[in-house]
Amino acid sequence: MDLIGKTDAPAGTLLKTLADSLSPQVMNDVQAGRYDRLIDAANRLPRPVLAFGAISMLLFAMLDPAGFARRMAALQAAPVELWWLVGGIIAGHFGAREAHHLRHRTPPKGPETVPESGLPDTPS
Repeated sequence: MDLIGKTDAPAGTLLKTLADSLSPQVMNDVQAGRYDRLIDAANRLPRPVLAFGAISMLLFAMLDPAGFARRMAALQAAPVELWWLVGGIIAGHFGAREAHHLRHRTPPKGPETVPESGLPDTPS
Protein backbone atom coordinates (compact mmCIF):
# COMPACT_ATOMS: atom_id res chain seq x y z
CA MET A 1 0.00 0.00 0.00
CA ASP A 2 1.50 3.28 -1.10
CA LEU A 3 0.62 5.82 1.59
CA ILE A 4 2.90 8.57 0.29
CA GLY A 5 1.28 8.54 -3.14
CA LYS A 6 -2.18 9.15 -1.60
CA THR A 7 -1.30 12.37 0.23
CA ASP A 8 -2.07 15.81 -1.13
CA ALA A 9 1.13 17.38 0.27
CA PRO A 10 4.11 17.68 -2.06
CA ALA A 11 7.03 15.34 -1.46
CA GLY A 12 9.30 18.22 -0.40
CA THR A 13 6.95 19.12 2.46
CA LEU A 14 6.84 15.52 3.64
CA LEU A 15 10.62 15.25 3.58
CA LYS A 16 11.01 18.54 5.46
CA THR A 17 8.56 17.36 8.12
CA LEU A 18 10.48 14.11 8.46
CA ALA A 19 13.82 15.91 8.68
CA ASP A 20 12.46 18.31 11.32
CA SER A 21 11.24 15.39 13.42
CA LEU A 22 14.70 13.80 13.55
CA SER A 23 16.75 14.55 16.63
CA PRO A 24 19.89 16.72 16.28
CA GLN A 25 22.08 13.70 17.11
CA VAL A 26 20.66 11.74 14.17
CA MET A 27 21.11 14.72 11.88
CA ASN A 28 24.74 15.12 13.04
CA ASP A 29 25.34 11.43 12.30
CA VAL A 30 23.85 11.85 8.83
CA GLN A 31 26.08 14.85 8.07
CA ALA A 32 29.25 13.33 9.58
CA GLY A 33 32.06 12.36 7.26
CA ARG A 34 33.88 9.04 7.00
CA TYR A 35 36.47 9.98 9.59
CA ASP A 36 33.82 11.03 12.14
CA ARG A 37 31.87 7.81 11.63
CA LEU A 38 35.09 5.78 12.01
CA ILE A 39 35.96 7.53 15.28
CA ASP A 40 32.40 7.10 16.57
CA ALA A 41 32.58 3.38 15.75
CA ALA A 42 35.95 3.04 17.49
CA ASN A 43 34.57 4.82 20.58
CA ARG A 44 31.83 2.22 20.83
CA LEU A 45 34.27 -0.72 20.98
CA PRO A 46 36.00 -0.73 24.41
CA ARG A 47 33.13 -1.86 26.62
CA PRO A 48 31.95 -4.74 24.39
CA VAL A 49 35.56 -5.84 23.88
CA LEU A 50 36.16 -5.89 27.65
CA ALA A 51 32.90 -7.78 28.26
CA PHE A 52 33.52 -10.38 25.56
CA GLY A 53 37.15 -10.68 26.69
CA ALA A 54 36.07 -11.53 30.23
CA ILE A 55 33.57 -14.11 28.97
CA SER A 56 36.16 -15.65 26.63
CA MET A 57 38.63 -15.93 29.54
CA LEU A 58 36.06 -17.91 31.50
CA LEU A 59 35.39 -20.16 28.51
CA PHE A 60 39.12 -20.64 27.95
CA ALA A 61 39.59 -21.54 31.62
CA MET A 62 36.88 -24.20 31.32
CA LEU A 63 38.09 -25.65 28.03
CA ASP A 64 41.86 -25.70 28.69
CA PRO A 65 42.64 -25.29 32.41
CA ALA A 66 46.36 -26.09 31.98
CA GLY A 67 46.81 -23.53 29.17
CA PHE A 68 44.86 -20.96 31.15
CA ALA A 69 47.07 -21.53 34.21
CA ARG A 70 50.22 -21.02 32.07
CA ARG A 71 48.93 -17.77 30.66
CA MET A 72 47.86 -16.49 34.07
CA ALA A 73 51.34 -17.34 35.44
CA ALA A 74 52.83 -15.32 32.57
CA LEU A 75 50.55 -12.37 33.42
CA GLN A 76 51.61 -12.63 37.05
CA ALA A 77 55.22 -12.18 35.94
CA ALA A 78 54.39 -8.79 34.41
CA PRO A 79 55.83 -5.87 36.43
CA VAL A 80 53.50 -3.98 38.77
CA GLU A 81 54.18 -0.71 36.95
CA LEU A 82 52.74 -2.20 33.76
CA TRP A 83 49.51 -3.01 35.59
CA TRP A 84 49.35 0.54 36.93
CA LEU A 85 49.81 1.85 33.39
CA VAL A 86 47.06 -0.39 31.98
CA GLY A 87 44.73 0.55 34.83
CA GLY A 88 45.45 4.25 34.29
CA ILE A 89 44.69 4.01 30.57
CA ILE A 90 41.41 2.20 31.18
CA ALA A 91 40.40 4.56 34.00
CA GLY A 92 41.31 7.57 31.88
CA HIS A 93 39.23 6.33 28.98
CA PHE A 94 36.12 5.59 31.01
CA GLY A 95 36.61 8.61 33.28
CA ALA A 96 36.85 10.96 30.29
CA ARG A 97 33.81 9.32 28.75
CA GLU A 98 31.82 9.73 31.96
CA ALA A 99 32.95 13.35 32.31
CA HIS A 100 31.82 14.02 28.73
CA HIS A 101 28.38 12.60 29.48
CA LEU A 102 28.14 14.63 32.70
CA ARG A 103 28.98 17.84 30.84
CA HIS A 104 26.42 17.20 28.10
CA ARG A 105 23.50 15.84 30.12
CA THR A 106 20.08 17.42 29.92
CA PRO A 107 18.80 19.12 33.06
CA PRO A 108 16.06 17.24 34.90
CA LYS A 109 12.53 18.40 34.38
CA GLY A 110 10.61 19.97 37.23
CA PRO A 111 8.25 17.90 39.38
CA GLU A 112 4.90 17.05 37.89
CA THR A 113 1.92 18.70 39.45
CA VAL A 114 -0.57 16.35 41.03
CA PRO A 115 -4.18 17.50 41.34
CA GLU A 116 -5.75 17.70 44.78
CA SER A 117 -7.58 14.43 44.14
CA GLY A 118 -4.19 12.66 44.27
CA LEU A 119 -4.73 10.99 40.90
CA PRO A 120 -2.82 12.01 37.79
CA ASP A 121 -4.74 13.92 35.14
CA THR A 122 -6.10 11.74 32.38
CA PRO A 123 -7.18 13.09 29.01
CA SER A 124 -10.89 12.83 28.46
